[in-house]
Amino acid sequence: MSNTISNTLSNTKLPRKIWLHLFRALLRQCSYLPDPVARVNMQAYTIDRFRHNVQKNKRKRPDLLRQNMLRKTAIQQLSLLSRANEGYSKPLEKVLQLAYGRRGKRRHELIQAFLAPAGEKHMAKFEDGWEPPSLMVHLLKAQNHNAMITLLNAGLYVKETEPNVPSENIWGRPLSKARRTNIRKEWYVRSQGNMFPPLLDAELEVLEGLMSGAIPWTPPKRRKAIETSPPHVEPDINLALFLKRGPSKGETFEKYVDGRPHVITRRFMQRLWKRLSCLVPRVKWDAANQKPMFTWDVIHTGPQVAISTEESIAQQIFGGVDANGRKIKDDEPQIEPQQSD
Repeated sequence: MSNTISNTLSNTKLPRKIWLHLFRALLRQCSYLPDPVARVNMQAYTIDRFRHNVQKNKRKRPDLLRQNMLRKTAIQQLSLLSRANEGYSKPLEKVLQLAYGRRGKRRHELIQAFLAPAGEKHMAKFEDGWEPPSLMVHLLKAQNHNAMITLLNAGLYVKETEPNVPSENIWGRPLSKARRTNIRKEWYVRSQGNMFPPLLDAELEVLEGLMSGAIPWTPPKRRKAIETSPPHVEPDINLALFLKRGPSKGETFEKYVDGRPHVITRRFMQRLWKRLSCLVPRVKWDAANQKPMFTWDVIHTGPQVAISTEESIAQQIFGGVDANGRKIKDDEPQIEPQQSD
């Protein structure tokens, strides 16, 4: 009986109208996203995913169980995009992180592209003498000093920037070669899962331009839905229950416990872009130390308490004050500050 059911499910496929409806709905929601980079990347991701599964299904027999799983994934993606376009902050922030490579498949692609120029794209063996990529180590060290990652709850903390391979096991015996290799491999995979790679220059310019206002932004226009007025129905009141329990409960805020929809304005988007910018490292080459230097954005910047000035102007600014910062009276002689050798 079980073999008959499995063979029936394997030779059955969902109707084409279901997939066409989901595909069009996903592309429609992608076109409503309020970020230009998210619109392009999420639309490309949706098209690539449908094409990949269509080509894969042509090579294999139709499997209803797998198609139901793919349909469930597509419905979840559609729900995420819909709530993001309605103004829910957490789903919209997740979509932005997916589009800018702060999580998901695109983050893995950016990591591989970041490590590839130095010939560190893939390490098939993690045997003795293997060292982690230098770019990876420098980036992990920079992430350890970025408090915004923990504040935004965006990823796990990477404590070890290099694999720690002990010389002995718990029984005091030398660690086997296979175990040493597995420790390095596990560290490499775990560290890559917590890395925030740099963005492409073009996308970083767009993100900074949207935050500063240099790039004009307008909310996307949505297609108006056809409004249908429901028929007027007289409420059916049970007089006995009304007298016993009182009036029924009206509309509550139970559905807004995990968040509420916002009107998508530029100010609302700037807060999300700023949070996203704190997870994007800026790379500069340190010529003195011959290594890359990573800097991170912060949400709140403190006031500037010091300014730089030329030495010739400093005497004019601080000419009427003594060494303790008090104003010198006209009858008091001015004391030159002592210079240390």
